[in-house]
Amino acid sequence: MLGIVGVNAAAWGMVLLWPGHAPLPVLVLLVLALGLGGPGSMIGFDYARTFNPPNRLGTATGVVNVGGFVASLVTIELIGLILDARTGGRADYDIGDFKIAMSVQYLIFAVGLIGILRNRRLARRHLASEGLSSVH
Repeated sequence: MLGIVGVNAAAWGMVLLWPGHAPLPVLVLLVLALGLGGPGSMIGFDYARTFNPPNRLGTATGVVNVGGFVASLVTIELIGLILDARTGGRADYDIGDFKIAMSVQYLIFAVGLIGILRNRRLARRHLASEGLSSVH
């Protein structure tokens, strides 16, 4: 999962740091990197199945699902707020405005990484308390 976040952050970094408009091959790399997000999200569902009792699997799966949607909606809202702040609410954005607004994703990446690292630590502690080994 950390690798998927890293690949996404690197691909966005390439696009956002490219002077002017990014060329098509760079945008294709971004699309390919973003395509890893769907399969990567399955890891969240696997954690929910692994570390919750059967009678709570529906709730745990719902929390994982809603978490992804909330992160996406918060990101979209923040991008819109930044665009509005940069243009005073006018719809005359330029590429620089979009690059700055889209950079807010790094805040969401950071929050997600903190959650991943925290839950990985908790999962390993749980496995150790159950007498099971964890992968390092």
